[in-house]
Amino acid sequence: MHRCAGYWYCLYQGRRKEVFRERGLYTTMILQAGLMLILAYLAHAQGDISDLVIVVGTTAITADAHTNDCVNKGVITVDDTSIFGGWLKNCSKDSSDPTQAPGALPSTSGGKTVTSNEGESVEFVCTVTGMKINDTFAWTFTPKVGVARGLPLFQKQGENAQQTSPWYTFVDNNRTVWRMTINKVQRRDTGVYSCVVLSSRSQEIQSENFTLVVRYPVQINGVSPRDPPYVRPEEPNVIYFNETENATLLCLSVGNPIPDTFWRRAEGSRRRLQSGEIFSMSKTLNIYNISVDDEGIYTCEARQGEGISRDVYNVTVRVQHAPIVDEKQDLVRKRKGSSVELVCIIDSDPLPATALWYKGDNLLTVGTSTQHRSRLVITKLSHKDYHNYTCVVTNILGTSSCQFVITGRPVKPTIISSHLSPKMHVNTLEWTYEDYDTETEKTFRIYYQQKNHKKGGLKGMPFYEVGLKFNPQKPMHYNTTIHDLRANSTYSVVLFAVNAYGQGDEEEFEFRTAAVERKKGRDQKNQPTAAPQVGGNGHMTSSTMAAILMSICSALLLL
Repeated sequence: MHRCAGYWYCLYQGRRKEVFRERGLYTTMILQAGLMLILAYLAHAQGDISDLVIVVGTTAITADAHTNDCVNKGVITVDDTSIFGGWLKNCSKDSSDPTQAPGALPSTSGGKTVTSNEGESVEFVCTVTGMKINDTFAWTFTPKVGVARGLPLFQKQGENAQQTSPWYTFVDNNRTVWRMTINKVQRRDTGVYSCVVLSSRSQEIQSENFTLVVRYPVQINGVSPRDPPYVRPEEPNVIYFNETENATLLCLSVGNPIPDTFWRRAEGSRRRLQSGEIFSMSKTLNIYNISVDDEGIYTCEARQGEGISRDVYNVTVRVQHAPIVDEKQDLVRKRKGSSVELVCIIDSDPLPATALWYKGDNLLTVGTSTQHRSRLVITKLSHKDYHNYTCVVTNILGTSSCQFVITGRPVKPTIISSHLSPKMHVNTLEWTYEDYDTETEKTFRIYYQQKNHKKGGLKGMPFYEVGLKFNPQKPMHYNTTIHDLRANSTYSVVLFAVNAYGQGDEEEFEFRTAAVERKKGRDQKNQPTAAPQVGGNGHMTSSTMAAILMSICSALLLL
């Protein structure tokens, strides 16, 4: 008997041509088969298909696929059992009487759901009763996904057995107990396994199903996207996004039972997510309108319950953006003749980035650049070099710039006086001044105003403009005295320096006069009143001079 003993297995395998070749059929047999099919087609076209019976060897086949009756009209005999039409029904007949009624059918028992861990061995047992030697037994497999019907694994009719895979072991006990063993099951073995019995008398099928569930630990097979332009070959665990786009990360986790998957930040974020904080309770992490603040390491974690199985996967997110520039020092104060270096710090991804320098609106041809910084050097500063400068950096995603100012204006002084004056009507201001340019003459201008607490505004008061030259004995300390103040009052002071290049930065200060002036000691009665100037030539107002004259008159009367 040839290897394809029954029609069911041959039709299932779809190997009619292979059977023909194996049997070595000649042209006569092919002509007979063709004549048979032509007659079958003509009968089908005339609507009288149930009257045609084809006997192939000892098997009767009726052209009516919708009835269980096997009729004996228009019989055609062919000697090969492998010739079938896809719409023909096989009816088992005795060669002497094609219309013989079928005997008792075999029956099967078993079937259940089996759960196994990956790597273990699994056995299915199917019990069959009433099976005859010419009946066909088979094991089939229907995977969980990808295949709609069972794939043949094993078939046996009589003593002829066929096995399609070495991964399985098949044993039967006198055609009653049929065993199938899967050695070291894998996750791909998940699916439905069926034991099938085909009756040689009626060609009806009895079957039982076994559902195999394979448990395997959680595993993360990476993070999507994994292809260019998001991933570069030299950095497989770094994913790039462009600034302002909506970024999506998909954690490729698998496992049975299905694991719980979530995302968290592996390192601190400047904006959206702190270190260790859970960001998404699913495989998917969405970052909308992504920015450089979202750069960093993200961790996908998958768990199959507490203490069962766990896996983690880290991925680095980089955000490509227009250049980000930072000036090392935006305001540069230098005296004439000194050297100046302007440095622009560049953060650009992607590279390259080009840097251009401007003085005002004029493009400069000087300046040197690397990937991360650009420099402009002026070796000897002249008066015309006091100006605004701009560094403009460009890459394929945009442009950024940083501004510098080179100036000779004075720096800001620092007032070191107490905020509480010991006097009722006068107060001495003291300040320090770190002069970078001792060669340029400068003056200090002092504005002071009394705060009006009742009206909530400022009441205008006189100001001093004190011309102070550099004092080599006290190169950093200056002071002056303000007169005609009101007792128990708060005053605001603005102090700044002025030179030939303009006004320097302002220093703001507040002080409060005493409510009751402390009495002078006996040894201090005849001490002269201090002049309202220290360290330079102060310009006093008329009210200040009148106050001094009144003090002198009071001293004379006491004498």
